[in-house]
Amino acid sequence: MTFGTLREITKLIGAPYLMMDKIAETCTTGAWKVNADKFNHFMETGVPAFSVFAKKGNRKLPFVAFSALPEVTCPGAGDCLNWCYSYKAWRYPAAFFRQLQNTILVIERSEYLTAAFMGIAKDKTVRLYVDGDFDSAQTLEFWMNLCHKRKDLNVYGYSKSWELFLAYTGKWPTNYIMNVSSGSRYGNVMKKMVLELPITRGEFVAVKIKEKKYGPEYIRQTLEAFGGKAMVCPQTCGDCRGNGEHACGSNQLKGIPILIGVH
Repeated sequence: MTFGTLREITKLIGAPYLMMDKIAETCTTGAWKVNADKFNHFMETGVPAFSVFAKKGNRKLPFVAFSALPEVTCPGAGDCLNWCYSYKAWRYPAAFFRQLQNTILVIERSEYLTAAFMGIAKDKTVRLYVDGDFDSAQTLEFWMNLCHKRKDLNVYGYSKSWELFLAYTGKWPTNYIMNVSSGSRYGNVMKKMVLELPITRGEFVAVKIKEKKYGPEYIRQTLEAFGGKAMVCPQTCGDCRGNGEHACGSNQLKGIPILIGVH
């Protein structure tokens, strides 16, 4: 399955019959067909065929996580589309169709999202939008309201949908932390305004470097490319501060940029 074909499928999300025809035409063998059939069942019944939240996490991200499609849910996307890590997940059929399913749930079947969110175990850390972003004012309001209902959860994420955040008129939940993600199409004036919101921890900045493997040289190149005081992400989200805490979901490093190298 080529990246181009999968991208064509995502562009048809507003035309479900055409999208399903494209999936049937291209996902014809192996794991792609198996997961396409599961997705088709979801489209026919409305019942999610893939888990809405990844609840077990992994070694790098040991949190409950929610993902949607990159690009089509990212109104603030700019240069980030040139190096978007979320596209790498499309190597795996189940990951692609989970993103596709969740995007549709956000758009028109939010009751399943509510049930899944309310069913998360108590006192968990939740990362909203490992892939994708808040696509509309309604979506932002929906998630903020859910955070209010589950004050025991520690929810955090990254966003380039700055215009939506600035237009939000509701009450911000105290258990949601947002990192202002680089690569947005918006300028520095809007970024400065978003950084002043009470839910904002600080910037999460991707900088171009040559070194691929995390270590002393990676850190040196990243800090040098940024040119200021910052923390370099060690790529171990569950314990990046070495004391069982993670920087992006905490206000202990409020205002301090966190950097990641892009090569």
